[in-house]
Amino acid sequence: MADTNSHPNGEAFIEGDGVSYRGIVVFVVILAVTTFICQGIVVGMFKYMDAAAAKSDPARAVMAAPAGTLAPPPNLLLDEPANLQHFKTTEDEALHAYAWEDKNAGIVRLPISRAKELLLERGLPTAGDAPAAPKAETAKAEVKK
Repeated sequence: MADTNSHPNGEAFIEGDGVSYRGIVVFVVILAVTTFICQGIVVGMFKYMDAAAAKSDPARAVMAAPAGTLAPPPNLLLDEPANLQHFKTTEDEALHAYAWEDKNAGIVRLPISRAKELLLERGLPTAGDAPAAPKAETAKAEVKK
């Protein structure tokens, strides 16, 4: 009997792996071309929409501030730690230093430690020490009676 796995000229058959390499290469090429076409369409649309948006923007007002200038305060904080440190420093100065609140009225700001000492010495005011009612309110009360 003849060998079924051999060629008529006597060479042995080589079994293939069943994969179409030509089909894979064609698929990858088509996929790459499609991807580049889609990217081109997207880039083109972005450029078109950017140009349309720039074209439809209103012209800058004549009285407007020059481009690049900061808006009037309050502005965004660019250095929050430095701003917080400045705030703490000013608050500490207000708590621990003497200063005039209103020199004409004779109102002074005391350090908090001195204010605590005075409060302990003098105590809190009682209800009997409350200031008298203003004259306008007492006059209105008398008219109603």
